[in-house]
Amino acid sequence: MKKQTMIFCFAGLILIMGQGSVGKTETSTAITQIKQESHTRTIPSSLTGKKNNDQRILTLNCLRDSALSLQQIKQQAINIYLEATRTDVQPQDPSVFPYPKSISTNELTKGTCYLPPRIEWLYFYVGTMEPIIRLFTDDISDSKTGMTKIFVPAAAKEDVSPLWAEWSAGIKRMNDHLSDIYSLANEDEPDNIAIAKNAVAIYKIGGKLEKAREKATDIIREVQLKGKESTPIRIE
Repeated sequence: MKKQTMIFCFAGLILIMGQGSVGKTETSTAITQIKQESHTRTIPSSLTGKKNNDQRILTLNCLRDSALSLQQIKQQAINIYLEATRTDVQPQDPSVFPYPKSISTNELTKGTCYLPPRIEWLYFYVGTMEPIIRLFTDDISDSKTGMTKIFVPAAAKEDVSPLWAEWSAGIKRMNDHLSDIYSLANEDEPDNIAIAKNAVAIYKIGGKLEKAREKATDIIREVQLKGKESTPIRIE
């Protein structure tokens, strides 16, 4: 029998109360409802820190700030991975815990006796990551509907446009994997390996988006340094 999970939105964070199993459709519906009810953008944009309904220039500062957000997402992905791959500590194990700089699926082994993940900690890591991804998702959505118009120097548009498309697709995949982790966490017996694999996927996407961000930064910096035509032009 499935237990009911209550979702609250407080100060931009998703707070989940209670343990139990809920379906992915129910979870997606609940999160979608929260987004729709709060879509009047009173929260900061990931692009400029200002409210929307204005034109936004994709500046070097903005691109730098996106790197900070990506680092936070990758940090939480590592935390989720570590939570899903906990094992019993043996007397001969070292007392120092080596916090990994990166994660992969190479060390995931079926049959390993992983401890059941602590659901409250999974909720915390998901709840920390979700508002950041939601900011990115809302900005991408608003740029497509025209609520927010994003501009780059005209000389940079041809090179930056495919990077923006890559960024948009990557953020969507991140959000999908995050929803999968939440659904898995609410199973009666959470699948440790499946949770860890989704965490690795988010981490890897974050790495690819970081490379796209770096390329966009180099392109716009070069345009500015060479004093090329800087008339802003919209990207979608």
